[in-house]
Amino acid sequence: MEPERLTEVCYRECMKNHAAKLGTYAADGCCEYTPEENYPISLTCAACSCHRNFHRKELIDLSSPSASPTAHLAGPSSSADLASKRRSRTKFTDEQKARMAAFAEGIGWRIPKKEGGGYAGRKEEDDVARFCKEIGVSRQVFKVWMHNHKSTVPNASSTTHTAETSPVDGGASAGGGGLGGCGIEDEIKASYGSI
Repeated sequence: MEPERLTEVCYRECMKNHAAKLGTYAADGCCEYTPEENYPISLTCAACSCHRNFHRKELIDLSSPSASPTAHLAGPSSSADLASKRRSRTKFTDEQKARMAAFAEGIGWRIPKKEGGGYAGRKEEDDVARFCKEIGVSRQVFKVWMHNHKSTVPNASSTTHTAETSPVDGGASAGGGGLGGCGIEDEIKASYGSI
């Protein structure tokens, strides 16, 4: 069993932002929490009149065999806590990226909803689950990858409209206008009249 650690709690400088309403940061300069003398049970600092929670909490390890006690930060600002809470980034191989892009193109860059989600066919759902198992990623990771890459992969969006021929000009190029035809701009003007 691990021996008990003796720690002491100290409250250091005040971190309260007095200029939050202005959109900037300004601390009051109180360097250490000092309880009020008349009311020692009170959690209000005598120096800055802020609550004790606004002061940075520091844990001092007294059970350390070293001569000087080492201080450890407590709370969400601790670098050890931030490192442990950070989500690891998923790395994909080039083969996985190519296969995911090809599969996403095949299903139209949309994953069908899971069971009871409103789609009648379960075949696509089974295909997605099988594909994810084959390449070694979870369904959620694949879904996030598709969302992040549907606009960067060529021909990813099936909703983009590229008009190569126009019914008005009889097959002439939409951008060029042709000799006897109208361009897209002319079609829009004609349909709305002169605005």
